[in-house]
Amino acid sequence: MNNIIFLEETSSTNDWLRERCNTLSDGACVTSERQTSGRGRHGHSWDTAEGMLAMSVLLKDPPDFMTLTARVGLAVCDAIEELYPDVKAGIKWSNDIIIENRKVCGILCEGIKICECQNVICGIGVNISQSDDYFRHMELPNAISLKTAANTEIPKKLLCEKIYERVIFRAGECFKNCYEEYKNRVINIGREIRIIRGTSEKFAKALDISENGCLICEDENGRFEINSGEVSIRGKEGYI
Repeated sequence: MNNIIFLEETSSTNDWLRERCNTLSDGACVTSERQTSGRGRHGHSWDTAEGMLAMSVLLKDPPDFMTLTARVGLAVCDAIEELYPDVKAGIKWSNDIIIENRKVCGILCEGIKICECQNVICGIGVNISQSDDYFRHMELPNAISLKTAANTEIPKKLLCEKIYERVIFRAGECFKNCYEEYKNRVINIGREIRIIRGTSEKFAKALDISENGCLICEDENGRFEINSGEVSIRGKEGYI
């Protein structure tokens, strides 16, 4: 695919696109064998190692950009299940892709406002072929790779191209058209959760997804909504 740029190393695929967003076309994608200063949500570091896919997609003034993380999550699930038909992927709201109750992919969408245009860089990191021993050594007990889940390995380039194809499709889709599909993917619904904001946390029950992609929750004070930029979500007693 002509829009995908392949690099050996960069500090961050999101940063690489940000530095060039004025000269690159809508839909430009970059992937790197290694990124040395990658990051996840809330400033968490994320560096690639062998067996991981790091890619980012530039979307210029996409429609309904507030729900883009949700639609990118659906795109990744689409791609995984197409290439690994025996795998079932879910979404831990708002940005983790889950297989067998473990994280296989993280998503970070970052906005860049230029004049009146709200551009978005969608960073996607997928565990392709690491072993469970690797995750134990890295103290990542909640992580899993596609190779472990499916007992097979798909070439990184093919996975990148399939995710890219699905991201471009989902980016042009209105959230209302995939709202029910998204709700059916979200594994938090109906569960007791911890809502973590900085150093504080509180307990609630996840009830539903709103029409703008927020998580509808309930605690002793009643119902409320949270958006994906505000908080992190964990299970009441663990990751899920």
